[in-house]
Amino acid sequence: MIMNNPKHVEKTLGEVVCSRIGKFLYERNLTQYRLAKMCNIPLPTLKSIMQRRTKGIQLKTIILLAHGLGMKPSEFIDDEAFLAENLTLD
Repeated sequence: MIMNNPKHVEKTLGEVVCSRIGKFLYERNLTQYRLAKMCNIPLPTLKSIMQRRTKGIQLKTIILLAHGLGMKPSEFIDDEAFLAENLTLD
């Protein structure tokens, strides 16, 4: 945890993935339904992630999301929010 930044708040992996998905939904003007179809992910799974009800995100889900969005998984997670010091990994 970064101690010198009082505004720093650690997030769970699920929260960070949800935020990242939300960014792509907005930027690409997609609905959750359309994204689920593009990524071959069941809509209830995507909805669960977006409602922050999913405790753990499987790597398979991130790979499918990235593929459906036309990017590499490394591009999907290329964000400072995914750094270990910014995540609650318990």
